[in-house]
Amino acid sequence: MAVQYWQDMSILVGSIEMAGNAKVFDLKTDVEALDTTALSTTGWTTVIAGNKSGTVNLEFMQDPVTGGVDDTLWPLLGVADTPKSICTNSADGSAAYLLKTIPLSYTPVSGNVGELAMGTISGSSSTGPVVRGTLLHPSNVSRTSTSTGTGRQLGAVVAGKSMYAALHVISVAGSSPTLAVILQSDDNAGFTTPTSRITFSTATATTNRAQLSSVAGAITDDYWRISYTIGGTGGPTFAFAVTAGIL
Repeated sequence: MAVQYWQDMSILVGSIEMAGNAKVFDLKTDVEALDTTALSTTGWTTVIAGNKSGTVNLEFMQDPVTGGVDDTLWPLLGVADTPKSICTNSADGSAAYLLKTIPLSYTPVSGNVGELAMGTISGSSSTGPVVRGTLLHPSNVSRTSTSTGTGRQLGAVVAGKSMYAALHVISVAGSSPTLAVILQSDDNAGFTTPTSRITFSTATATTNRAQLSSVAGAITDDYWRISYTIGGTGGPTFAFAVTAGIL
């Protein structure tokens, strides 16, 4: 097993890439312990697992300019179901964790005179689970034409499980640009007969730039990829990320 230190991460909060400003980030998952100790106990407490939850905390270098970090994070405070993806590396195929969150605390200004302008934001999972998955498309590559992503063998989705996928549109350029992203599956690496499984709402410069959706099993296909269609004039360009995982 290899030892890793944190570098070249991708931290996607809604429609913003935070890794370039982030200094400290932690994602924690908890299971509530329900005490089932009865009067027949022989001296030991017994518990069963209850509901699960996730918490996130991000400490970052502040950027208060128009369109910057503060301008993006401030409106998210108290808004449920903000899609978030934490990728252990920015490269396509890296491990990722995706979830819907509700930011519950935001400190926009922190620090002493002469020090870095810092901020923090924290919250918890809001609707649905924390899913361990894969980065299917990285946000550090801009796309200007319709194409497909790299196919990955993420596995079949058995009955009772679901495939989850998150879309984060980080930057947009062009005249009336549109981006339509579909998560596809197939039973072979060549994707000779792809099936559309999740169709995200079409993203524009101002709408649908952060989404998280799911499809329930059973799905016997075990290869997955994205297909994307770019429209508009004036050189439409999108930088976007897609993460996906089964739970």
